[in-house]
Amino acid sequence: MPTSYPKSRTLNAPGLSVIAALFVVGCASPGVPTAKVEGERAEPALEETAVLAALQAQADSLLVRAQTALDEGDFELAEELSLRVEGEFSGTPGSVNALWIRARAAEALGKPEESLEIARRFRSYLADGDERIALVTLLEGNVLQMLGRNGDAIATWLSVPLEPDTAEFIAARVQDLVEDLTDTELVQLVSSRMGSSASILAEFAFRQYLNGVEDGARVYATRSIDSGATGRARLLAESVLAGDLSDFVIIPRIGAILPTSGSPRLREFANGIQEGIRLAVEMFGQAEGRRMATELVVQDSGGDVIGARIALSALEVSDVFGVIGPLQDGALSEVSSRVRGSLAVISPTAPILPEGSAGVYSLSSADPGAARALARYAVASELFTAAVVYPESIDGLYEARAFSEEFQALGGLILGEISYPTGSTFFEDQLRQAEVLLPDVLVLPIPARDVELLAPQVTFFGLDSLEIRVLGTAGWSEEAVLSRVETRHTNGVVAASPLPFEGEWEGYRDFVEAYESYYQRTLPDLVPALGYDAAGLLLEGIRRGATSPGELLQTLETMPGFSGATGRVFVDEGRVVRDHFVGCLQDRQMRGLSDGARVDAILAPPLPDPETDSIPEGALDRVVGFRCPTSFSFGPARR
Repeated sequence: MPTSYPKSRTLNAPGLSVIAALFVVGCASPGVPTAKVEGERAEPALEETAVLAALQAQADSLLVRAQTALDEGDFELAEELSLRVEGEFSGTPGSVNALWIRARAAEALGKPEESLEIARRFRSYLADGDERIALVTLLEGNVLQMLGRNGDAIATWLSVPLEPDTAEFIAARVQDLVEDLTDTELVQLVSSRMGSSASILAEFAFRQYLNGVEDGARVYATRSIDSGATGRARLLAESVLAGDLSDFVIIPRIGAILPTSGSPRLREFANGIQEGIRLAVEMFGQAEGRRMATELVVQDSGGDVIGARIALSALEVSDVFGVIGPLQDGALSEVSSRVRGSLAVISPTAPILPEGSAGVYSLSSADPGAARALARYAVASELFTAAVVYPESIDGLYEARAFSEEFQALGGLILGEISYPTGSTFFEDQLRQAEVLLPDVLVLPIPARDVELLAPQVTFFGLDSLEIRVLGTAGWSEEAVLSRVETRHTNGVVAASPLPFEGEWEGYRDFVEAYESYYQRTLPDLVPALGYDAAGLLLEGIRRGATSPGELLQTLETMPGFSGATGRVFVDEGRVVRDHFVGCLQDRQMRGLSDGARVDAILAPPLPDPETDSIPEGALDRVVGFRCPTSFSFGPARR
């Protein structure tokens, strides 16, 4: 619908054309132009040509129909009819009103550039003092605002003298919009003749005060009050003069619950996390617009559950937007059970999330990103059947389910989900069950410690000789694992990792450079990276406009993510998830895989028949393992 406008006074005069008189008495709705004449001259025509009376009647009829369509919300018809007047009846007196109808129709149809151009054409036909100029001015400002040109919109609205009721309407519009002005737009307005607007002066005083120019701010605040500031503008100007802007600024605070007085080992770990948090605040917590610089509030948990509970209470009193920590599972569960209202809690290190907790996350809990990336890879490579072998742990079950759900959603078929007790060292039963199923892929979402035991048994029991390809989660690509397991058992395994396999992750490189510059020492380990990413997630949500704990929680669930030191992290279905790169293990290194690429089977000649000691006729080469394809890439498998 077009923007509503204040009603303008109508002007009655003798000698009006049919269409002009109609605009005065028949269609005097807000925004409808009233006739303006000079002596006995009727409304002007788009072109000065001789016109037959019959053409005048047709033009008048079309304009009436166009105005009616506009009033009834049929903007396409209004546009069509007014264009017809312009094309066929441009010489008839009053035809200029087709421009005004079409300008408003274009605004309502979401075509601001077109509306602006037409409105300016219409304005050029109006004589000085024509009260319709105020309505055209309103429209021009509206479409400039639609185009994101807020400063130009305000300048347009304030460019012409207005009747008191229209001036009041415009003042309210300006007051609503000044908060959205850039600093450059605001300076330009203050420097122009529009700088006498009380709302503009108050906003400029506010911005100057935030930038530390307090004396200048008071000068402009006084000018705003002297110019008749009312409503928000007056309150803002008075707050500048009083030196208290707490009602007009957002002061985001994030809290941290850390064992700063725990055992020596815990204190050292907490110090590393806190270093990462402070670095993130320094990099991403700067003041912007009405948002002040982010404040960090650290509470000591003492390394126990009771201390975490007390720390949470202190942070809630401090009105924090979100909390980083606690570090241990038990303390995180305690905090989760005692959070009142909406509050994001992100532990950098807790491996297990409390069940049924909303808004509680961990950077170190089971991440479904790897399993989902492997499922997408398998389907893209036309490997449509799978068996999953996983440990009977919370993480193992979660990752197995994450793969199965994604794989089946993409059209794959799960032939079996086979578990083994945590701590197992021998997996013959599980591997024999998978062998019978003959899947295209054997999925092993297992921890690094189990890879060392299970990988050689996959080879020993000959699953790779059945052309069953192995897919594994992040535990397979850890350097310590690859250094201890023979390459015969890992070559050709497709795995997923949140970091690229060759080269350096950009977010990690930026983190290391910033850490070593800020603290003037070499990064000792990766502990600060976890604090950095936890804080980075919260700060990214605040940067995207969250102004309260509830808004921050909602923003975390929907925003694209944060390019952190440990990967690109985001929240999905109540968990912190990372994008994962899918690659292939070869000679203790990871190689990126092109979309849809399969690992290559290693072929050996067929074995001779044990009874005849000869190779049967037509026998096929046998598969004795897999190797990575020669062509590869390094792109992440995005969600």
